[in-house]
Formats: sequence, C-alpha cells, structure tokens
Amino acid sequence: MIAFPALRPGDIIGLLGLGSVAISFAFQDIFKKFLAGILLLLHEPFQLGDQIILEGFEGTVEKISMRLTQILSARGERVIMPNAIVFTNSVGVLTALPHRRTDLPLILACDTDLL
Repeated sequence: MIAFPALRPGDIIGLLGLGSVAISFAFQDIFKKFLAGILLLLHEPFQLGDQIILEGFEGTVEKISMRLTQILSARGERVIMPNAIVFTNSVGVLTALPHRRTDLPLILACDTDLL
C-alpha cells in the first residue's frame, strides 16, 4: 500500500514560494556577472591593450567578454577576473592619457657639482 501525503493548497503555495526564493538565490550571482558584463561593454571604461591595475594585479587587457575580463601581467601571468569584481571595484587605467607623471628618487653625493 502506498501512502501519499495530504497536501492542501496552502502547503503547495508555500512550497512554490520557498522554491522560488531558492532559485533566485541560485541565479543571483549569474545575473550579477551578466549585468556587469553588459554594463562594462556599454560604458567601456577601458579597452583592449590598455594597462590597468585591478585588485592588486597590473597588466594589459587581453579580452573583455560578457562574464570575464582577461589581463596579461608583465611577468606573463594570465589573470582572469569576473566582471562583477571589475564593475564593483576601482580600476586604475594607466594608459588613459598619452603622458604619465612619475616620481623618481635621485640620490647625489655631497661633493657633486650641480652645474
């Protein structure tokens, strides 16, 4: 003999509500990355070939897709960052302007002739 649980309409509605909450949490990260990719491709804060600093990584932008941004560092490491991280953190674009200013320490001996 097989026994079926007695489900009332209120129980079914509660299960559907709980299921929809679980599904929304499961797809939240996917939608966040997808939306960040669309916004990055529309606004173009940096382009292919730009030198950027992001989350402690510095390198050249190789690829920008809907989900990921790919960076090649000076040491030859390939760094793949999800666009959700790229979109929510600050990005330093080093090649945004044609000229860059830098500070270099200059150490001279005491007896150096300045002229």
